[in-house]
Amino acid sequence: MSDELITDLDIAEIEKAKEQAIAKHMSDIKVMSKLILSINEYIIRFGRTSNIHDQLFDLKAQVVKNRDNLQDWVNKI
Repeated sequence: MSDELITDLDIAEIEKAKEQAIAKHMSDIKVMSKLILSINEYIIRFGRTSNIHDQLFDLKAQVVKNRDNLQDWVNKI
């Protein structure tokens, strides 16, 4: 009986830790998504005349890749 109780408590702690990790990383994903939207807005507004257009395009690609990798990792939790 006590073994089952400990196991149930351990499982509850693991689930709680999973939920906390998912919440933290979902917040990170939300920030990355906002950044991508902001970069898109900047690129649309200022276009190729901006001196940082190409750098923003590269940055956007990196952020998209990071966000997608983090999302895949969260899905595996």
